[in-house]
Amino acid sequence: MLKGIRLNKFLCAVLLSVCVEAVANTSVWIVEKADQTDSVTVQMRAGPGKKHKPLKPLQVGTELFIVKGSAEKSGFTKVMAETGEVGWVETRYLTKTPNSTGQKAETQQANPQGLASGTKPKTVEELTAENARLNSEIITIRQASANALQIQIERDKLTEDKRSLVSEVEMLKREKYAMDTNGKQNWFMIGAGVLLAGIALGVVLPRLSWRKKNNWETF
Repeated sequence: MLKGIRLNKFLCAVLLSVCVEAVANTSVWIVEKADQTDSVTVQMRAGPGKKHKPLKPLQVGTELFIVKGSAEKSGFTKVMAETGEVGWVETRYLTKTPNSTGQKAETQQANPQGLASGTKPKTVEELTAENARLNSEIITIRQASANALQIQIERDKLTEDKRSLVSEVEMLKREKYAMDTNGKQNWFMIGAGVLLAGIALGVVLPRLSWRKKNNWETF
């Protein structure tokens, strides 16, 4: 059993040495995808082409080693990961300088205030002037807000006045209609009274004339 363990260790050492001999000293790193259409990972594949089986996803900033003697094929480069896995990665996602995560972290540590490279810190006078400008803009915004609120109040008041006027007009229309209706009824009653009076006179006057005539004949 001890012999088997020693044999396995020997074979691992041989394989490791072969891998080390097969890898050049050139290190490359995974760069961030420019299109960002799928993810921030790049696939290591079993062969030089997208038709080959994916072996493992590689995060941005992962360090790889170019396999010695391998030439770029169809836009792919043969590399080995730190874990010993060997595969093919698209050459356009490889760079010979550390990038992305490591560089961003170093930049943030060196520039904690987030100043752009080559940008000088602002002086007290510049900060004071900028503060005064911002205060002026705030005052202007507040005034505009107050004016907008006043305009809204006046518009609401005009709307309410308009509703009151419309209600008054409707009420006056109803009153006028009632008056017109009453006037027509009054004229109808007057006409009916005149008509009845005419009929009554037409009935009474002939009788009166007949009585007067009879009285004159008796004399």
